[in-house]
This record gives sequence, structure tokens and C-alpha cells, in this order.
Amino acid sequence: MLNQKFSKMEVIEMAKDIEKRGLDFYRSQADKTNNEEIRELFLRLAGDEKDHFERFDNLGKSIKENSDYKEDHVYDEQVSTYLNALVEFAIFPGDELINKEFNSMEEVLKLAIQAEKDSILLYTEMLDQHSGITVDIIEKLIDEEKKHLQDLVKLNASL
Repeated sequence: MLNQKFSKMEVIEMAKDIEKRGLDFYRSQADKTNNEEIRELFLRLAGDEKDHFERFDNLGKSIKENSDYKEDHVYDEQVSTYLNALVEFAIFPGDELINKEFNSMEEVLKLAIQAEKDSILLYTEMLDQHSGITVDIIEKLIDEEKKHLQDLVKLNASL
């Protein structure tokens, strides 16, 4: 699987999957905590992830509607390998971890912090494969993911 090439649309689909997993993870964790501050943060992050999913979905629709769009798989092998590794090792956890009962909030935050870092890495890699308004959208998402990271690190430090 590591040698698979990714088209622009495949990368967008990966990003949508990541955002959906983030949405599910943050909603699940919000439901599990009794701490109102943490619950509010997780619900806000879940809302942001939903918004990110919708932006990637709209971006994909826009690309498909463009008459110049072709599904082309001619990408740099190193970039494809890197993106594949990120997805293979799941930026946000699958269902088994979304529904897991964690031992501590620190454990939850550690997972969320790593997922946000990995999202930033993936979206930064996506910049090389896109142009125009797509780059603007991805750069804005990177900034928002960095804000998520800062909020999570700040919360973790306060525990």
C-alpha cells in the first residue's frame, strides 16, 4: 500500500475522512467528560472539524465541476508514500479508539494533540499538489488546526 499514488481527489477524500474522524472523536470525548470547560472545548473542536469536512467536500465538488479536471495519478512517489503513511497510521483514531474509555484526560489530550499535529503535516503536504483558491482554503485550515493544537496544549498544561 505504501507505493500507491494519490490524485488530488484522493487527497481531498483522505482529508474529509480525517475531519470526520476528528468530529466523531471530539463529540465522543465531550460526552464522556464531566468537566464543563473541557466539554465546551471538545464541542467547539467538533464543530470546527465539521466545518472543515464541509469545506473539503465543497472543494472536491468544485474540482469535479471544473471542465479541466482529470483524475491523474502522476505524483511524486515520495509525497505519495508520505501521505499514505500518514493515513495508514490514522491521524485521528478509528472507531475502536473513539469509543474507548481512556484512563485519564491527559491520555485523551495526548492523542488529540498528536492528531492535530499530523493533520497540519498532511495539509502542508497537500499544498504542493494544489494551486489557486485551493491553496488559500488549505492554508486557512492549517491555521485553524494550529489553533486547535494551541488550545489542546494549553488545556493539557492546565491539568
